[in-house]
Amino acid sequence: MMAAKVESTNNFRMFELLDTNRDAIKIKALMESMKKHGWIDSKPMSVFRNGSNKLKIRDGHHRFEVAQRLGIAVKYVVDSDEATIYELDKTTNKWTLTDCITSFCRSGKIEYLKVKQYCDDTGISLSLAASMLMGQCAGSGNYHAAFRIGSYKVNHNSQHANIVKELVLCCKRAGVTFYNTNLLVMAFSKIAFVDQFDLDHMKSKIRLFPTLFEKKANLDQYLMLVEDIYNRQSRKKIPLKYLSIEKSREREQIVLNKRT
Repeated sequence: MMAAKVESTNNFRMFELLDTNRDAIKIKALMESMKKHGWIDSKPMSVFRNGSNKLKIRDGHHRFEVAQRLGIAVKYVVDSDEATIYELDKTTNKWTLTDCITSFCRSGKIEYLKVKQYCDDTGISLSLAASMLMGQCAGSGNYHAAFRIGSYKVNHNSQHANIVKELVLCCKRAGVTFYNTNLLVMAFSKIAFVDQFDLDHMKSKIRLFPTLFEKKANLDQYLMLVEDIYNRQSRKKIPLKYLSIEKSREREQIVLNKRT
């Protein structure tokens, strides 16, 4: 099979970005390289025809951005295969979760827009938000593969994620400055799965005792902190930390059973 021809042009207007291209950032080193060497023939941009009179950039939009800034010729190859941007980049230039959500939100994928909105509303990190909205405990990495290839789905029942959202925002309103720190969010997420946990009760305790919140070194300490605040001035003491650990084991066993 004959190799595709590498072409060259200074007509930047004949190209357009693919909806799923990630943002062109951190290009300082590339800028210096292309100032010195120009556009290297062995690294042409991969494009395909958009059905009208434009060529869509599938891979190489960082180099395209730099070429525009420097005013140097673009080297490109017109391809006809169906490979996605992520598939092309994953072996050499690994995408971050932020790259993925930026890309898929730009292309209008509703599931990713929901995750972004949740992060914007709460200040919770993308990794924790994506796991909870998928119906899992904050910190679970089971969503990674689906999230990166565009097949991620928000669980139709987002009750767990909404409970954690309410707790985090309640802390924020109460003046807890580290309300969205990862370990506190993970503690809330674990405890929210406990059958005996009462959301309204926890929120009332947060409002009454915001000064009891202190930064801790690890998840166990945050679990203990949340339990102490939950049980403060209550006759009935609920061992939330212990119950949350037991609940985690139950969920893990369910997952193992499904796999076997």
